[in-house]
Amino acid sequence: MTAPIHSPSHGLARNAGWNLLGAALPLPVALLCIPLLVAALGVDRFGVLGLAWVVMGYFGMFDFGLGQSTTRLVAQRKASQDLRTLMLNSLLLHAALGLLGGAAFAALVPWLATRAFEVPPELVGETTHALYWLAASVPAIVISAALRGMLEGLHRFDIVNLVRIPAGIVNFAGPVIALQFADGLPAAVAVIAVARFVVVLAYAAACLRLLPAKTGTTRIEGALLRRLASYGGWLTVSNFVNPLIIVTDRFVVAAAVSVAAVAYYVTPYEVITKTWIISASVLGALFPVLSAAAADKPAALRGICRQAETVLLCLAAPVVAVLLAGSDLLLELWLGTSFREQSTVVAQLLAIGILVNVVAQVPLTALNASGRADLSAKIAAVELPLYVVAIWYGAHAWGINGVAAVWALRAAIDAVLLSAAAHATLPPGDAGAPRGLTAVNLLLLGGFLLAFWLIGMLLPGSWLLRAMLVGTLLAALLVWEWHRVLNADDRKTILALYARLAGKSAA
Repeated sequence: MTAPIHSPSHGLARNAGWNLLGAALPLPVALLCIPLLVAALGVDRFGVLGLAWVVMGYFGMFDFGLGQSTTRLVAQRKASQDLRTLMLNSLLLHAALGLLGGAAFAALVPWLATRAFEVPPELVGETTHALYWLAASVPAIVISAALRGMLEGLHRFDIVNLVRIPAGIVNFAGPVIALQFADGLPAAVAVIAVARFVVVLAYAAACLRLLPAKTGTTRIEGALLRRLASYGGWLTVSNFVNPLIIVTDRFVVAAAVSVAAVAYYVTPYEVITKTWIISASVLGALFPVLSAAAADKPAALRGICRQAETVLLCLAAPVVAVLLAGSDLLLELWLGTSFREQSTVVAQLLAIGILVNVVAQVPLTALNASGRADLSAKIAAVELPLYVVAIWYGAHAWGINGVAAVWALRAAIDAVLLSAAAHATLPPGDAGAPRGLTAVNLLLLGGFLLAFWLIGMLLPGSWLLRAMLVGTLLAALLVWEWHRVLNADDRKTILALYARLAGKSAA
């Protein structure tokens, strides 16, 4: 039988718990601040701020696989290896990429503000200044990936997230505070940009404190630079193309529909895609485990992946079910009638796509950890041009609803291709006893989700009745998952994760 993925030897539950807290704790601040920002900036300006969040998220992944390469080398380090030299060489590569990315983005700012996006003429000046602030922050965003990779390789996810939590809060609360002292977009974006440099300082201080002192000279090593870059290989392509796929939808909405439409699209997107915190928290902590298994116990890979898929599906499905049943009411309560009218279908389509994508992160992570990043990169490279064409057509034909539909369809196709690639290439091994991802259980889950969606569609104005039905059906879904989908090891994993979260919350 496959060992449960919460094995104490890896501290997986602890690290996943820290990752989950780091991603989840800023969410209440976002829910509070987004309505304040919409009211203070207006829909058009808020749309540009939404693009700023997108750009920062993209350049956070603009490290060509070097962040994961750093984590991998630290995790597999030999006792004699100098980690300070590794940090210096990783920082040099990341700094070069950050400066290159920042300069390229700055060169594009005039075109973006005046031609690429449908920005109202009166906002072109503000948008230009805001985008220059973003360009200035790119080096800090990329360099922080190197330092974070060092800390994750040392399994210090606690420190990573103790920095990540306030940084995530500043992302939303910072602009609200800045707008009390200055008007317009530049002030709102500047405070986020400056915070990225503070993050670099915090990570750097933690690394210097944790890394063992070196008796000799910390130096630049050509062999180490090549080793860092060589692991990237196809992962470089993947880490360049996948972020492009992630951000394309919002840029297409800005160019093909309007900046105002970005606000109606990006608002549910920013909230619903936070479901990624479930997979990112678990798989971020699991990546070093999968890397070690690929080297030492390759036959265990399939079992670990199978369990991870089952656990992630059961964690994400209830969240998606509630969104299918109540996104319209939640949007109206949060942001008003206009967002309910414009964003409900977007929210529901994105929720379906996210559920599929959360599970698809498992074969993607397994391929990268086992040295087959070439397959995920080739899949992404083929998808990108087709996706751009499809999403541009969807935007022109059906507006933001069409964009969301294409996004969800691509997520489903991507999941099928990644799963097929992992099944064909992972080393043979025992996947363990049959788990919950059987065809029958997947059909039953689809039936549950359809029922949630029908409740929302057939009871558009009944808050109380809808809440009662959703609560009853949600309880049934959870009981079914616990007893019919999850096995004993899966339940232990979830209970261990909950215990970690409860312990940290109480502390």
